[in-house]
Amino acid sequence: MTADEVRARINAKRQELVDLIATTNAAGLSAPGPDGGWAIKDHLVHLGAWEHWLLALFERRDRLAAMGAAGVDREIDAVNAVVYEKHRHDTLDQARAYFNDAHDQLMAVLNQQSTEDFERPYKAFFEPAEGEASIQPVLVAVAANTYDHYEEHIRWIKEMRAKPAQR
Repeated sequence: MTADEVRARINAKRQELVDLIATTNAAGLSAPGPDGGWAIKDHLVHLGAWEHWLLALFERRDRLAAMGAAGVDREIDAVNAVVYEKHRHDTLDQARAYFNDAHDQLMAVLNQQSTEDFERPYKAFFEPAEGEASIQPVLVAVAANTYDHYEEHIRWIKEMRAKPAQR
């Protein structure tokens, strides 16, 4: 996949997410999810946090610190819980600003990457921690933290929006 194709895929899937959010009113974006779970605004913060992780990877900074989860166990659920706790009282406007700012910063960096840059192995960006794959191309991390991640949350948001209608 070329760098332009990567960016096009990110932009298309991101736009799908933004369009979905635009069809939900403020109350719907802020209401707790099923069983008191994440509100849609919490999903936006979550996506922004993982974009900060990816940005830090490209900038060779501490990825967990970039998410606001410095010193946390690297296990994904633990990281997600810390990010949620840090932002769960954010207003909808704060959540949207975090979501948009993270994406703008990330895209400023990704727009400078070439196809070859996306094919570089993880180990070109940092010393891998125990258990981390160091030879996979960084494109795997790009996909996991952008278009594939958006798709995952688009599905969850659609399910959340459908749930009240089933009551």
